[in-house]
Amino acid sequence: MKEYWDALEIVLNSTKVLGNEKVFITQALGRILAEDIVADRDNPPFDNSGMDGFAVKYEDIKEATEENPAILELVGEVKAGGESLKVESGTAVAIYTGAPIPEGADTVVQKELTKVEDNKVFIFQELPKGANIRKRGDDYRAGEVLIPKGKLIRAAEVGIMASVNRATVYVKQKPKVGILTTGDEILDIGEPISSPSQIRTSNTYSLYAQILETGAEPVILGFAKDNPEDLREKLENAKSCDVLLTTGGVSVGEYDLVKDFVSEVLGVEPIFWKIAQKPGKPVVFGIWGKEKEKLFFGIPGNPVAAMVVFETLVKPALRKMMGFEKVFNPVVKAKLIGGYKRKKGDRLEFVRVSVEKTDDCFIAKTTGKQGSNILTSMLKANGLAIVDKGITEIKDSELVDVILFDSSFMLEKV
Repeated sequence: MKEYWDALEIVLNSTKVLGNEKVFITQALGRILAEDIVADRDNPPFDNSGMDGFAVKYEDIKEATEENPAILELVGEVKAGGESLKVESGTAVAIYTGAPIPEGADTVVQKELTKVEDNKVFIFQELPKGANIRKRGDDYRAGEVLIPKGKLIRAAEVGIMASVNRATVYVKQKPKVGILTTGDEILDIGEPISSPSQIRTSNTYSLYAQILETGAEPVILGFAKDNPEDLREKLENAKSCDVLLTTGGVSVGEYDLVKDFVSEVLGVEPIFWKIAQKPGKPVVFGIWGKEKEKLFFGIPGNPVAAMVVFETLVKPALRKMMGFEKVFNPVVKAKLIGGYKRKKGDRLEFVRVSVEKTDDCFIAKTTGKQGSNILTSMLKANGLAIVDKGITEIKDSELVDVILFDSSFMLEKV
């Protein structure tokens, strides 16, 4: 049985980053960039006005005041996208934000400091030479690397790509993650319950949502009954996936069934079975594919164990596959209000907690019963407090490390 940290290291060392694919920039949000984005020209591409006002020569407005305004002849106007004009001594051109600076002008006076009468412009204040002019290349220069490969693409990155005329871009591929739920007792949504022992699946859809949140592509492979023919048939559908998650069928007495069939149908090479963690002890991990580039996780059927194993073991692997530098959920120090006790400290335990941010620290409270079947405990949780092996008691307000799998609560404090 592997210690959790050893198991995590094995998983990440076995995980390979996927290749690249070209997508439209409208599909690139949240992906990892696989190429440098280079400026195709200077930005701004020409000197332009940062204000609505009047383009003038500085010498013509020098020492202008309200009592002694500079009076210039208005000779035209220039708009954004329009043709530029020429400014001679003693003249001014009306100009709008973004419009090119006329030849001969070196300063823009904002409209609020002026008055127009007939074809005359009255300037009531001297401004520094170059005021309100955005110089060519102030933002970036042609040939400059604006976004290096490996960056997470956010809205700002999409905007930059558009500004340099990139309609498509290379990004790291998304892993296709197959979900196969096993067990005679499992029913899908909408199926009638005909026996008290039957239960509706939650794992299939909670895992589906967790995979989507991670940025990967979930694929529901179906529901396999506890018989060889059905299991073989469903596993055939997994061959196009990069990662296979099975739920159920990995506890003592059932492990050989899962191991034999994923090995037979997919060629999975098991690496370890069982992790010294709670919840989620009966986890199977293996590799498969032509170059052993694909991953297999046999996840427990208990719903909380399935979700916890995903957050602590599967998600880091998926993020590495997608090229993320930071593959782990954020970890914070929090005061555990009310403390926590357990009978045995033989395994590392992930305790479901609700985390809040106060003015000076994080505080965490357990979400009630910690059984691996208590799915409602995950409804109330946004983090997992780490109780290390060997520890049976954490005292009230003692600091603990908490893995945050939902940090939206931070926004509530803004």
